[in-house]
Amino acid sequence: MTQEFDLVVIGGGSGGYAAAKAAVALRLTVAVVEGARELGGLCILRGCMPTKALLETSNRLRAIREAHEFGIQVAEPTLDLNALRNRKTKLIDGFKDYRVKGLEKGDFKLIRGTARFTSPHTINVENHGEITGKTFIIATGSDEKIPPVPGLHDSPFWTSDDIVEMPSVPKTVVVVGTGAVGMESAHLFQGLGSKVTIVSRRKPLVTSVEPAVSEAMEKRCTDLGIDLVFGEGLQEVAHGDDGFTLKLSEGTTLSCDQLIMATGRAPRLAGLALENAGFEPNLRRIEIDEHSQTSVPHIFAAGDCASPLAVVHLAVMQGEAAGANVASLLQEKPLEATWDSRLDMFGIFTDPEIVQVGLTVAAAKEAGLDPVSAEYRFDDQGKGEIVGEKHGLVILTAERTTGEIIGASGMGPHVIDYAHTITVAMSQRLTVADFLKIPSYHPTLGEIWTYVAEELAEDFERF
Repeated sequence: MTQEFDLVVIGGGSGGYAAAKAAVALRLTVAVVEGARELGGLCILRGCMPTKALLETSNRLRAIREAHEFGIQVAEPTLDLNALRNRKTKLIDGFKDYRVKGLEKGDFKLIRGTARFTSPHTINVENHGEITGKTFIIATGSDEKIPPVPGLHDSPFWTSDDIVEMPSVPKTVVVVGTGAVGMESAHLFQGLGSKVTIVSRRKPLVTSVEPAVSEAMEKRCTDLGIDLVFGEGLQEVAHGDDGFTLKLSEGTTLSCDQLIMATGRAPRLAGLALENAGFEPNLRRIEIDEHSQTSVPHIFAAGDCASPLAVVHLAVMQGEAAGANVASLLQEKPLEATWDSRLDMFGIFTDPEIVQVGLTVAAAKEAGLDPVSAEYRFDDQGKGEIVGEKHGLVILTAERTTGEIIGASGMGPHVIDYAHTITVAMSQRLTVADFLKIPSYHPTLGEIWTYVAEELAEDFERF
């Protein structure tokens, strides 16, 4: 028998769960279809949360090794790998249980199985038959994107999915890729005691932030003994009893005990048969507007399968907007709920952390704006000097004609946490002058935003 709903959400991760909650709050009948073997979503099970649990241990080991810089003499610390795994598992089980209860006890119907569109308003779910929806929200997430390198798929390389299980701490590690997963993996294993090499096709090392921030991270990696190989791609992989042998595109050969592939993720769209719903065939990513609406008006999308930036807070914003707009669409009202792409925030939990909020200077110019920016270093800021930060800095960017803050970038201790100060400022469209009216406690790391704002204000005075 066909089941009918006002809304069918395909995917029960962060974006899909947020969408379903928003829709049921508006009294819609909702089904959530989840095809994963385990409930919880990528962030909880294999992404944000387990990796940060592992990185916390790595960072503390590194801090102990660097304690002599603060007048503390200690012996070389040792890692209890089983205790690390147990701590991570305990934490993740708690996060997972909370999400599973929300899915299983929510005011929507949870349907376990893989969905496939058979028409614009119907899907077939394995073991459940045909399901009809007046509207749909696609929130299927993403999968690891592994290039077709000769020998790679015959070798026991690791991805982020493998790392969260922490099979071992290899003596030598090569990381291919310099996005969030690649950089965090490199710092994770360096902190745990591995000798690490990062292979990057291009320079700068981190392309999603201002060049000066990437340069600062390169210096930090060098300080930590992480080797950087630029301008080369992985061409061939061989694996034997002695580990991995890697041939790179410019003739370099590397050997390691473990290869980590961190070459990005791709939207999980295979098997959905989106062409049956009215989309173009062979779609790589679902395009959405500010209302989370797709090119098929009754179908919305949220999260990694559609977002220009694959981060949880945007997935939630997109999901909430989609859930609210579905209700408006069904009531034939204008779509009013939006997700604000101005507030993009991207963080990498290296040691120290990297963050980008809003636009870089280059992106602002591409958008037709007239940006002006200034920077300030932590080794010239009170609390930054106290905590011993040697390379970190922050950059603040504003629009020249209005003074409105449009972006920020930085590398520093816990900089992701206090970058929310800039997100709040941008959400309220504050100018640099407005921002400087807000007091900051002294001495704090977050106070550095006022320092760089003062530098930027001086630049405005000269124009």
